[in-house]
Amino acid sequence: LFKKPKRIDVTVETGSKFLAGTNDAISLLLRDSQGVVCTAEYLNNSGDDHERNSIDKYALCCPQDFAKTNDSLSMLIVGHKRGYKGGADDWFVERIEVHRKDFLLFTYRFHAWTNPGKITMFGVSKVTSSHSDNGEPSYSFIRL
Repeated sequence: LFKKPKRIDVTVETGSKFLAGTNDAISLLLRDSQGVVCTAEYLNNSGDDHERNSIDKYALCCPQDFAKTNDSLSMLIVGHKRGYKGGADDWFVERIEVHRKDFLLFTYRFHAWTNPGKITMFGVSKVTSSHSDNGEPSYSFIRL
């Protein structure tokens, strides 16, 4: 039996620093608190994505079982692949947010440069649950 995919909305903010944008391919891997994974091979809308000082929005088709609860994501991995439009651009990623309908599943302020020639994957992994002292999950930055 075919299950209808679940829509997950992702917002990617590119920083305002000089030459912050990239034309390289950006992909995502999301893992929810139950271990269900959703991937986006290329985050690419029509026009220029990931330009300096831009906010780009994407709708992902995820498995129906993805993010069934209101728990935050346990992991988000960003892939930065060189050269799909030629060359390899550094990219200054400011923030990424993930929503299911009107519920915020994830937000993280990276405020960091990435270079596909040195680091092709990076992300964050949850180290505390949303049941911590301040009620917010805590994430640790990872480089792969």
